[in-house]
Amino acid sequence: MKKSKQVFIFFGPPGSGKGTQSDMLSVKLGLPAVSTGELLRNEQRLKTKLGKDAARYMKQGKLAPDKIVEALMDKRLLKRDMAKGFILDGYPRNQSQLDDLLRLLKDRYDIWLIEVRVQDKEVINRLSGRRICPKCGANFHLVYNPPKKIGICNVCGSKLTTREDDKLATVRGRLSRYKDTAEPLLIYAKKHKKLMSINGEQSIAKVQKDILAKITKLID
Repeated sequence: MKKSKQVFIFFGPPGSGKGTQSDMLSVKLGLPAVSTGELLRNEQRLKTKLGKDAARYMKQGKLAPDKIVEALMDKRLLKRDMAKGFILDGYPRNQSQLDDLLRLLKDRYDIWLIEVRVQDKEVINRLSGRRICPKCGANFHLVYNPPKKIGICNVCGSKLTTREDDKLATVRGRLSRYKDTAEPLLIYAKKHKKLMSINGEQSIAKVQKDILAKITKLID
């Protein structure tokens, strides 16, 4: 018999759209979507000890240590809206975090992993083509949402720039790190037959439709 409490863990390469899909599924299922990045930012806004500890690492361009992320998740699990289940995006990122999460959940939830698959070539195309206006914050893409005038913001006329995260060398590095972090998730999901693998190179609506179809088939 399947547990009534469901946890869905989204993972996929940068630019795969997993964050968008996580938010859409949250609305559809009525479950909270939890992003560790947002949890960290919230703790910093509140100036808690956790937030201050995390800030020291983030200022150095480092990820928050596993112990801090585990404490954030432990704290979030105590909230009432998590009682029936939840959706995770960006966590766990490695074997240690996966082990921590499983320990925190203590077999109270049925866990499913949703892999949004996008080929390296498409990831590079999606991210390296992004442009942003440093003055007004407007976003563009060379292919999917190009500015009317090459290199110039439609809104304020400023020169568009490329975010550091979207530069080609950085994108390749992010892809390499993602593959390392995804491996333990794939191993766990395949071992326990909890993997939903989705083609992320489709429209947002089609990706969501495929996710819902797999959830219905595997859980009902």
